[in-house]
Amino acid sequence: MPEKFSEVTLILFASTLIILLLTGLIVVSLFINQRRKYRFHREKFEMQTNFDRELLRSHLEIQSQAFESISRELHDNVGTLISIAMVHMRSMTVSMTETEKGSEVDSLLNEAMDSLRDISRSINPENINRLGWQKSFVSELDRIRKTKLFQVHYSEEGLPFAIEIPKQIIIFRILQETLNNIVKHSCGNQIYSHVAFKNNVVSITIRDDGKGFGTDLPRDGAGIKNMRSRAAMLPAAFDIESEEGSGTTVSLTYTEQTL
Repeated sequence: MPEKFSEVTLILFASTLIILLLTGLIVVSLFINQRRKYRFHREKFEMQTNFDRELLRSHLEIQSQAFESISRELHDNVGTLISIAMVHMRSMTVSMTETEKGSEVDSLLNEAMDSLRDISRSINPENINRLGWQKSFVSELDRIRKTKLFQVHYSEEGLPFAIEIPKQIIIFRILQETLNNIVKHSCGNQIYSHVAFKNNVVSITIRDDGKGFGTDLPRDGAGIKNMRSRAAMLPAAFDIESEEGSGTTVSLTYTEQTL
């Protein structure tokens, strides 16, 4: 009888111990799982916060760049055209007919008005929302072309696909910064740009025939680091190839995530 009692006690003790161990394992598993969920949500929140912050900064930089271009165009283009029109009006000879006078001035003022229309379109902060990154990019190329400082070449292939507006803004800002660097630093004459769509992937290449990276423009300067970090946020692949005296090629490849 005492032996049977001892066996029962041992079985109960072992069962209780196993139950406690299982309960402990379940509690620990739940705790670890909860911590993982908390960490995941925190990282997701931080990523979204960083993305929103970068989006706002990109928006402000796009507007700043637009205002800088507008100021330059008003001074160098529109102001010059109006000044020339005024000079023509003052210097018209008596031998010129009224039609000749009006035609010459009308042509200059129409050109000035076209420039003002271009400027009014570019100043609109909702331009990317309305036109999309691709048309906004082409507008930037057209603006550079009109300065006659560069010969600008643009080509595209494939069928465009929808991209979220916040991501379009960051894509456009990377491209705008690339063009800005070319205008300021390349000392080249040609800009070649190509956009290729294939399925849910868009590849954008911008190349110039300038001096390439010299000692005055480090490969990992602040501007380039910003472009790299923005590409990583999309996420997108970003690459720069440059040799001194052989120009620079910038490539951006974005893949739209599908469910």
